[in-house]
Amino acid sequence: MNRRRILLTLGAALCVALSLFVARSSEDPLTRTAQAYAADIASKSAGTYVTLRTLNAVLSTAQELEVGMSFIASGTAQPLKVLEPVDDTVERIAGLVFGIMVATGVLAVALGPVSALGLALLAAALALAAVFPQRRLSRQLGWYGGFFGLALPVSLALATPLASTLTEATYSRNLAVVSEITQQVSGGDVIAEADLSLNDYRRIAGNVWSRADELIGAMVAIVGVYVFRIFILPMLLIGGLFFAARSFARGEAGR
Repeated sequence: MNRRRILLTLGAALCVALSLFVARSSEDPLTRTAQAYAADIASKSAGTYVTLRTLNAVLSTAQELEVGMSFIASGTAQPLKVLEPVDDTVERIAGLVFGIMVATGVLAVALGPVSALGLALLAAALALAAVFPQRRLSRQLGWYGGFFGLALPVSLALATPLASTLTEATYSRNLAVVSEITQQVSGGDVIAEADLSLNDYRRIAGNVWSRADELIGAMVAIVGVYVFRIFILPMLLIGGLFFAARSFARGEAGR
């Protein structure tokens, strides 16, 4: 019993030291790696969001263009209104990308303080377990602190090499499709709405309309990559870490 109490006390002291280090230092390699991973996703999703919103603005403007017509009676028409379903879809996907961008940006900024707080909670749990071995509060607090203090930054750090290996080819391929479709047909420059002429709007509209399925499929795939990188992959790794920790704890208890 005394040995267990000593180990728990030492563990609590170590967690306190780590918590102070993470809170006061920007040189923590684990947290810095995890923050860089989240910041990279936020940066890439921001670029995707700007591209989609620019395309959305161009398509919205193109829909309002009127052309004169005289068949039975004189009047005007808006032939590019057929782009409205595509425009609405682009706008909805841009909204999803914006949500991912904000979530990853907040995570990149808050990960350091959250990790420090989690380690402090883990230290408190170990201290309670040393003094009150039978209390369930210490166990629950320990799992809670372990999640934010260790599992979350470790999972994001482990996800850094895995994400590139698993999804980079898919991401690059679909990003190239979106970039190709959202470029001007005449010059190859990225869309700049203020510099577009009437013919440019027609070319872009025709290009988007003829490749709408390909464009939407590529955008959905890019969103899927972002969701996998920042949500699914870290949660899978966290689940693996908790399973390993639980198995180890049961093994130790059975001895």
